[in-house]
Amino acid sequence: MALTLVLLLIAGINFSLLIPVNKIAGDAGFPNFAYVFWYAFGAGLILLVPALMRRELPQLTWPHIRLYFVSAALGFAFPFALLAFVATKLPSGVTVLLLTLTPVFTYALAVIFRLDRFRLFSAAGLLTAIAGVLLIVIPGESLPAPSMAVWFVIALLIPFGFGALNVFVERFRPPESSSLGLAIGNLFAGALLLIPFLPATGQLYFFPGPDLDGDLSLVAAVVINAIMWPMFYIIVRRAGASLFSIMNIIGVVGGIGWGILFFDETHSAYVWGAAGLMLAAFVMMVIGSIQSRKRTARAD
Repeated sequence: MALTLVLLLIAGINFSLLIPVNKIAGDAGFPNFAYVFWYAFGAGLILLVPALMRRELPQLTWPHIRLYFVSAALGFAFPFALLAFVATKLPSGVTVLLLTLTPVFTYALAVIFRLDRFRLFSAAGLLTAIAGVLLIVIPGESLPAPSMAVWFVIALLIPFGFGALNVFVERFRPPESSSLGLAIGNLFAGALLLIPFLPATGQLYFFPGPDLDGDLSLVAAVVINAIMWPMFYIIVRRAGASLFSIMNIIGVVGGIGWGILFFDETHSAYVWGAAGLMLAAFVMMVIGSIQSRKRTARAD
């Protein structure tokens, strides 16, 4: 368990860095579909080196291919493209609050698909998280501009996609699969899914581009993703989808801190109140998960 918590800490800090990096890329005018395509493709290429050395290349059986492309669609191509897009529409500290909702969606979907059971504490967390969302969306003064509330609602699809990814991987991961191979397959599948959007949206982009900040943000995103995806598969295999969601609390704290440090962001009392409600919801979800594991252990 100690090693799992260390991995979660590293994964959370690493993921939180993607929020300010996305904002820098967006401010530099980097096309969002092209940005996600290039960092997926670049991270996949980097991971090929250790995969070749360890002989852990992606397997090409049907269960593996299905996992690559469904994972890429649910948790990569769509939500990460949307994350890059809303980075210029919302303060980074507000965007990162969305990550606290990932365990809520993960738990709700796990119950729906009977991978988890109904728990009163977790249900209370679900309602508390909804209250946090409403505290941002409803008051006109909660965000710097009232129109941002619409983008916040649209951005809720991001944690939904991550939650669906967590549940899908726990349910359909082929046995004896290499986490490194799965990460490479996911990254290349995500890049392939995004290729049609590049000419369709006029976002053909060749590296290096005209803006140094954009190119540097791309390099940073490649490194972050090369670290993030192998760790994702390792942690879900070790701890399961629900416990993996603890990474989001670290990502939230880091993301808000980076926004204050790099962009001098300030937030309204409504946003801080919503942050408190979402963090409380997260704690409730974790407590519910721990209680469930203890009951299961006693039953066994």
